[in-house]
Amino acid sequence: MMPSPQAESRVLREKHPTEGAERGRLSPRREALLQARIKDLSLRLGGTPLERYIAQLHAELEAKGLSFKPQCYLSDEWGCPSGVPVIGLPFYLADPDLLSIEAELGGSAETEAEILMYLRHEAGHAFNYAYRLYDTDEWRRVFGDYGRPYQDDYKPRPFSRRYVFHISGWYAQKHPDEDFAETFAVWLTPGSDWAKRYQGWGALKKLHYVEDIAKRMGRTTPPVQLAEPDFTTEEMEGTVQDHYRQRELDEKVDVELRNAFDHALEDIFWGPGEAPVSAATLVQAERQRLLSTVGHYAGVSRGVVRALVDHLAERTAALNLTLHPDDSREAAMQLASLVTVLAMNYLHTDRFFED
Repeated sequence: MMPSPQAESRVLREKHPTEGAERGRLSPRREALLQARIKDLSLRLGGTPLERYIAQLHAELEAKGLSFKPQCYLSDEWGCPSGVPVIGLPFYLADPDLLSIEAELGGSAETEAEILMYLRHEAGHAFNYAYRLYDTDEWRRVFGDYGRPYQDDYKPRPFSRRYVFHISGWYAQKHPDEDFAETFAVWLTPGSDWAKRYQGWGALKKLHYVEDIAKRMGRTTPPVQLAEPDFTTEEMEGTVQDHYRQRELDEKVDVELRNAFDHALEDIFWGPGEAPVSAATLVQAERQRLLSTVGHYAGVSRGVVRALVDHLAERTAALNLTLHPDDSREAAMQLASLVTVLAMNYLHTDRFFED
């Protein structure tokens, strides 16, 4: 059953799946953190760098003529509860050790630039909800039907000029609500020069809508004054380890490819004993780069890309394929091309290959 916008908290989780890093890399203190209940960690926004980022967001809103300043709280993920103009931030951003765990078990952690990107995006949702823009005929004419079913497995059209590009994976194409939030974020970003950047694009009319609605309503009192968060850290009974285990389950994609692409791998690498280096080491070395770049441009969920890359790594090792160090760059390019083509095939046909 597809969740509706009314039931769904906005999630930007595709960027941060669980990578299953070796537990041995974690320090004893961080091992103890893994066993702690999140509600018992007494995490707060105050006194953390998040205060500065939120203050910057509010300053950017003020500079654009908006009196609206959404409240923020710590939650399990990035989100803005549907219809409620508040912003949830991932709990691990409030503690350096938790952030380190996220980097290790989650594959990567948000940079300062990414945190600000996500705050601007969520501020777009909050502004939309505070003024109930989605209920107006004008908003619907520009962005579409807010009540349209929300699809996690949306199939974006890469490089479509009908949408802005802000968050990787062509996120604006996921739903009209996300389209507005992404458009708002581009409009809000200092120095984005959106009028020039999107000149000749269909997305430009959406940016002009945001500019116009900000001028008309920016200094008015929003009709929705609710500030009730959706799911706070005080309500999170599970441990930090439970959080990552659940994420891994939620994002797991099962692939039954067996030896389907062995021939492609054999074209990229040398056979057993024919070169001095195990080809599996290159696949593992390129893993993080593939997860980031393929999803960024193809719009395929990171879980799908991860399952595919892990399968190719396993097959490369099982076949005992090898590599000449001088061929590493060429092999990495061919591997990236293979993963991208297979991922795009999955995006548009729901399978990696046709029987």
